[in-house]
Amino acid sequence: MAELELLDVTVRHRSVTAIEHASLQGRRGEILGFIGADGAGKSSLMHAVAGVSRFEGEISFEGHRFRSPAEAEPLKSFIGLMPQGIGLVLYRNLTVAEHLSFFAKIRNIPEDESYLQYRDRLLHMAGLDRFTDRQAGKLSGGMMQKLSLICTLLHRPKLLILDEPTTGVDPLSRLELWQILDEIRKSEGTIALVSTAYMEEAAKMDRVYLFDGGRIIASGTAERLIKSVEEYTYVPTPCRNRRCIETGHYTYSLDPLDAPRKRPTLEALFFVNALQRGTIPPAIEVSPRESDEPIPPVVMEAKGLTKRFGSFVADDHIDMELRSGEILGLLGANGAGKTTFIKMLLGLYPIDEGELSLLGKAIRSAKDRRSLKARIGYVSQHFSLYKDMTVRENLLYFASMHRLDAQRALRRIERYADELGFRGYMDALPTELPLGINQRFSVAAALLHEPVVLFLDEPTSGVDAIARSQFWQMLRLLKERWGIAILITTHYMGEAEFCDRIVLLKQGRKIADDRVENLYTIHPDAESFEEIFLRYYEENR
Repeated sequence: MAELELLDVTVRHRSVTAIEHASLQGRRGEILGFIGADGAGKSSLMHAVAGVSRFEGEISFEGHRFRSPAEAEPLKSFIGLMPQGIGLVLYRNLTVAEHLSFFAKIRNIPEDESYLQYRDRLLHMAGLDRFTDRQAGKLSGGMMQKLSLICTLLHRPKLLILDEPTTGVDPLSRLELWQILDEIRKSEGTIALVSTAYMEEAAKMDRVYLFDGGRIIASGTAERLIKSVEEYTYVPTPCRNRRCIETGHYTYSLDPLDAPRKRPTLEALFFVNALQRGTIPPAIEVSPRESDEPIPPVVMEAKGLTKRFGSFVADDHIDMELRSGEILGLLGANGAGKTTFIKMLLGLYPIDEGELSLLGKAIRSAKDRRSLKARIGYVSQHFSLYKDMTVRENLLYFASMHRLDAQRALRRIERYADELGFRGYMDALPTELPLGINQRFSVAAALLHEPVVLFLDEPTSGVDAIARSQFWQMLRLLKERWGIAILITTHYMGEAEFCDRIVLLKQGRKIADDRVENLYTIHPDAESFEEIFLRYYEENR
């Protein structure tokens, strides 16, 4: 018998239907995975199950049926909800210990011996037992998410609802989060609903539900779902019609191809579903640069670059080179020093030690940087857009910041809107856009002045498989047609394979710097780049 059952659940936000006619079942100790594009209805369904959103239909948990948040009230003490967003439930100025005490109080948990033992066990599993006096605002993203999770687990919920808990979290912290979740579901018999953008995580779940356009369109074990799309999955081969799409490592087609089939991953579900529904977005295009300004072979060279915050060394004597026509992936755990390094390159943080050369010019002062700003593009982790301005207004504003004349700015904006696929959103606000569209529009803003080097800080975090595929098509075209240098940070280890070279940081130190194919040669038995990443971290303790 199912302990959790959803029957024909529909959630509407005013005139918009977020999810309709959703039904599923869950049993004690099961992890149910939700996958799908941004805005497909995953969060809306989770909030209905948590009893915090109005819905139509019926939900049953532990024999108690409810049809509204009011009717769900008696069950709230058995439910744990962790909303989407790093550290969203935390308070920056409270320490780890203060958070646990605070959540225990609001949950009316008696702080007896049983509670203290359970709390200490959670702290140990999360690796936070040595950081109980550290404020949340000074934790890495991965540590914040682990603290958020154990705060959600303090009252021993029987139903745990986690909305993309690992988005923006490095592979090592994701592994640790999953170890906590797996231990809890086994020892406590907890049912967990988990949405994720990482398909390797979804493959670990007991059942997976694929959301699209406000409906659950497929469900089953990961193995069964993968098997359902095997006949459409091939080794890379040129596409000849709209019933076919190429990605980095796969070709998907609804027509038989004269190419061997390839064992797919769960990401194949996104592409095959889009082909079957005829919703594959237009291919990305990138026209040649208007400028004929030459690009130097070495765009950036750092020697011994160091950044300290008090006694804490964020980046420790890092040497790095970035060449034109190259995509360099800067990888590492949360807090490894990636964003700090980029901010030193941009002049947002002063360099405490070392030498930096950009575009062949030694950087020694703010004046040196000012002359280079027109040649650098930057997309930050959280897309620095003005939320009360439309896409068109944002782009015109950024064009004026780079002192582009109006005619040239309008011409480039119109071209990018068509080539990068956001023409239909020009009069929308950033908050109204799907995440993948926001991402491409943010890159367009960074490209308006035709930079020769582009810095991208986790631009694909939380973006679905199709949008990420299009994003990497865009980067490849920029590299090939513009010849620019691109430095990108990412926590999707599959994306590392699209880079020409990888630099791996750990605790502010560089522990690897090589071409992707060479790293696979060094580790010939590695089945994925995530495995290589974890090995380097284990070897460099």
